[in-house]
Amino acid sequence: MYNFIFNFFYRYHKRFRDFSPRLTASLAVGITIFFHLFMIANIVTFFTGINFAGKPFSQDYFTNKLYWMPFAMVYGYIFVLYYNHKRAMKIVNKYPEDYKVITFKNILLVLLIMIVPLLIGIQFLNHSH
Repeated sequence: MYNFIFNFFYRYHKRFRDFSPRLTASLAVGITIFFHLFMIANIVTFFTGINFAGKPFSQDYFTNKLYWMPFAMVYGYIFVLYYNHKRAMKIVNKYPEDYKVITFKNILLVLLIMIVPLLIGIQFLNHSH
């Protein structure tokens, strides 16, 4: 599933001559995994009342974002390191060379894998205690 996401974004950005399709594809996988963890955490919070996010550092939203920014950068960099050039080429070469990236089926699968868990997580977050 994550290899499909990586391949989709890699080939899409390679097609339009992006400066680093490996970077954007690895960060897309990182965002996808974050959305999945977000959904699981909100489902657990909904059924048990245990809040994984805890209390905010301060009442100021901007200050909280500044506190979380280093963690987000390290999280993204982990995926960039994980999907090194050798691993990226191994994933991309699994698919045929004439593989069509932009098809209705592929776009629907990407939306299903990436966006639906986010929407489900938001619904559980809104209805939790």
